Amino acid sequence: MTYMQERNDSMEGEQPSGSGEIARRIRAARARAGFTRKQLAAASGASERYLAHLENGTGNPSVEMLVAIAKALDIALAELLPLGGERDRTLARAAQFLRRLPPERVSAAAAWLAQQPGELGGKARRIALVGLRGAGKSSLGKLLAERLKVPFFEMSKEVERLYGGSIGVLLEMNGPSALHRYETEVLSEICAKHDAAVIAAPGAIVSDGKLYEHLLQSTWTVWLQARPEDHMERVVSQGDLRPMTGRSAMDDLKAILSAREADYGRADAILNTSAQGFEATFALLDEEVSRLIM
Repeated sequence: MTYMQERNDSMEGEQPSGSGEIARRIRAARARAGFTRKQLAAASGASERYLAHLENGTGNPSVEMLVAIAKALDIALAELLPLGGERDRTLARAAQFLRRLPPERVSAAAAWLAQQPGELGGKARRIALVGLRGAGKSSLGKLLAERLKVPFFEMSKEVERLYGGSIGVLLEMNGPSALHRYETEVLSEICAKHDAAVIAAPGAIVSDGKLYEHLLQSTWTVWLQARPEDHMERVVSQGDLRPMTGRSAMDDLKAILSAREADYGRADAILNTSAQGFEATFALLDEEVSRLIM
């Protein structure tokens, strides 16, 4: 047991004040990143038991531990603190203003921003499919690219090609920040070389705010939704259990979907892939994409 684990375990019985919001933020950040509690414990140096207390709001979150958790999740420390989580004052003020608006006015503000020139424009005829693994991004994306007669890219495979190894090895050797750098390079290269393309984005792209903004600004995004049970069934049928092993697999999956829902919901269009069969789903996707790039 490490010193940090011993120190964390010795603090579990203490009752902190105002830690509920921190607990919520840790749970949400872990889910956005797609980490199990065991994975986060290994990456941060905390014990699983201590993390469980933190996420339940009954642990004593020291600054040292929060820094370690933030580093493991590759996020700013401010995102774990109950102060809004924005990285700069201007963005914090803008976010505060948006939080006060009724839902219909938030949608109007987002639509206005999307029409602005410069970095917010330039989507051309690039389509990006976002969502959790098992949503159908690869199968639907390949078919859509064939229909549009444009290249198809899976960002994760492009990262592995650029890195020269698997993403698992990349993460193990260099950590999440290195993966994000490769993903950013891959997306920038695709957008620089192709005005028209279909892109299957990695499910955890929403955990990197800057990269996700780049995707939203450079492509027409479609969120492929699915019921948690369908996500699980499709992933298992493909023989890929990452990170869905263990007794709490479905609970973890639901937590990830819940944590990412708001970010996925920023897409230009949303398509429920659980509501109909594959052919009908593709027909709806084709129709939605035609509307976006017309």
